[in-house]
Amino acid sequence: MTTEGGDFSSCAVRVTQQAKPRTCITNAMNILNGNNHVELKAMGKAINKAVTIAEILKRKMPLHQVTSLSSCEIVNVFEPLEEGLDTVVNQHYVSCVTITLSRNLVGVDVDDIGYQSPLPMEELQPGDFNTQTGKIVAAAT
Repeated sequence: MTTEGGDFSSCAVRVTQQAKPRTCITNAMNILNGNNHVELKAMGKAINKAVTIAEILKRKMPLHQVTSLSSCEIVNVFEPLEEGLDTVVNQHYVSCVTITLSRNLVGVDVDDIGYQSPLPMEELQPGDFNTQTGKIVAAAT
C-alpha cells in the first residue's frame, strides 16, 4: 500500500511489549489528525497488543484496515570476552504484523486479502472523535 509521493514510514507507530496501549492510541490518533493513514507495526509478543489497538481505533472513527503478516530473521552475534573462544551466532525468526489504518480509500487496495472495510456508524463509539467534522477534539477535563 503506497501513496503517490508519500512515505508511510513517517506515519508509523511502533507497538512493543512495554508500550502502554493508551500512548499508542494517542500517538496514532494524533497522526490521523494530520494524515489520512497510520501504520501500526509490531513483532512477536506485541502483535496481540497491536491488533487490540487497531480495533479500538476502528471503533473511534471509520477506518479502512489492511493487515499484512511477515516474518523477520533475527541474528544475534556474541563475541567472546576471552581469547581462544569461538564467536556464537544465534538466528531465529519472529512474526511481524503491519496494520495500516486509513481514513479514505486513497492508496488502499480493497482486493488485498488483509483488507477490512470500516465498521458501520452504529457500531462506532466516537469518544473524543467528532463525527461531523472528522477531527479529533480534546476531551474536557
